[in-house]
Amino acid sequence: MRSLLGNVMTSSPCGTCRGYGTVIATPCVTCQGQGRVRARKTIPVEIPAGVDTGLRLQLPNQGEAGPAGGPNGDLYLEIKVKHDDVFSRDGDDLLATLEVSMVDAILGTHASFSALDGPVDVEVHAGTQSAEIVTVKNRGITRLRGNGRGDLRIGIQVVTPTKLGRSERDLIEKFAKQHKSDKPRLSQFQQGLFAKLRDRFLNL
Repeated sequence: MRSLLGNVMTSSPCGTCRGYGTVIATPCVTCQGQGRVRARKTIPVEIPAGVDTGLRLQLPNQGEAGPAGGPNGDLYLEIKVKHDDVFSRDGDDLLATLEVSMVDAILGTHASFSALDGPVDVEVHAGTQSAEIVTVKNRGITRLRGNGRGDLRIGIQVVTPTKLGRSERDLIEKFAKQHKSDKPRLSQFQQGLFAKLRDRFLNL
């Protein structure tokens, strides 16, 4: 083809043999001579510990078959971690919220609950305040392609009773008379770890 820039030559594969050099006279009715058909199969996948949402896994030779007997391509899987109602994640650390009664927060208590891989024992010290963090070492997520695990960080939420009987109210009023509390006042907003847990507190 002649153009303003001179002769232009183009090339394309043969429309009959598609560049393979041979023509199948009676092609298979299933694959139409391509040598491959679409089918579903189950593939076992090893999910390494520590994966997070967005991570991609490459499975070599598990993709579509190549044309004319060519090699298979690769299969890529993108990980999406399901939401958990109890635990959330901050990197390799697990975050959870522990509800503590007002009495237990004042006097202290011992709490035991089930984590992702077994029971966890937590000591709630006397005088514990809401938003305090109790850290349990090495009970978080296994580090991806690394050694060790993250921590389990438990945010304390002190639960104040909303309904009191007459005798319970009398006890609280008696306590209030004996224990002079400071007047309510504004204090510095708690930053850091509580900021990562505050959404969980607000949704309780």
